[in-house]
Amino acid sequence: MAKRKKKRNQAKTGCLIWIGAFLILLILFLVKFEDIRTIVEKTGFIDALNHAVSKQDSVPQQKPQGTKPEAPAPISELPLAAPPAEKPQIKSPIEPQETTTAAPENSKSPSVSPPEPEPIESSPGASVSKLPKEEQKMRTAVLYFVRIGDDGSISSQKVKRTIPVSDSPLQDTLELLLKGPTESELRANLLSLIPADARLRSINTRGSTVILDFNDAFAYNRYGKEGYIAQLRQIVYTLTEFQNIIDVQFLIEGKSRAFLSEGIALDKPWSRASF
Repeated sequence: MAKRKKKRNQAKTGCLIWIGAFLILLILFLVKFEDIRTIVEKTGFIDALNHAVSKQDSVPQQKPQGTKPEAPAPISELPLAAPPAEKPQIKSPIEPQETTTAAPENSKSPSVSPPEPEPIESSPGASVSKLPKEEQKMRTAVLYFVRIGDDGSISSQKVKRTIPVSDSPLQDTLELLLKGPTESELRANLLSLIPADARLRSINTRGSTVILDFNDAFAYNRYGKEGYIAQLRQIVYTLTEFQNIIDVQFLIEGKSRAFLSEGIALDKPWSRASF
């Protein structure tokens, strides 16, 4: 009887130990539930378990599909694939070859239209007819430059140039004079004593008098008094080549000046007789 009591007591203590261990594990589980959950989510254990379960569910679904290949239905689908039907599609590149044959037919059509270049030939004829008209609208302009001799004397030299006819012959001639001599004229020792920075602001006529308005640069000549007289002579002689012009009135920046330099008055018009 004593042995039985000992066995019962041992069984009770063993049960109590297991119950206590289970309670401790349960408490630890509840305390560490969030940590355990995050670790399981990180390791992907739940996803792997769900994937394994889904595979087990899909296995019985594949078994009835295995019965389908036994039926002759898919065999009937093979002739429906119609591989020979794809072969006639290869004949389609033959059709563009037919279009290439149509291309030479189109090339024959332009051969039917040679009369089109005929009006093109007439257009150059019209342009040729304009050439003599442009040549007829040319005139001779007379310009005056200077030549400095070995002894330092300054003499006027007449130069003729051919320029187009325009509605402003006086201005065109004067602008040409302000540009100076050409390379060939420079080789002939011809010079212009008009200041290089001189610019014509305006030109007007009053009867037989030309009124010229220059910028300030016109009033500065590095050659001194003889240079001033030479620049006035070049302009007066050039413009009085026109039959309707007798003299020239000079303005600087729109205003009349009493003197251009010492002893050179500008308050009155200059003519060829002024020199």
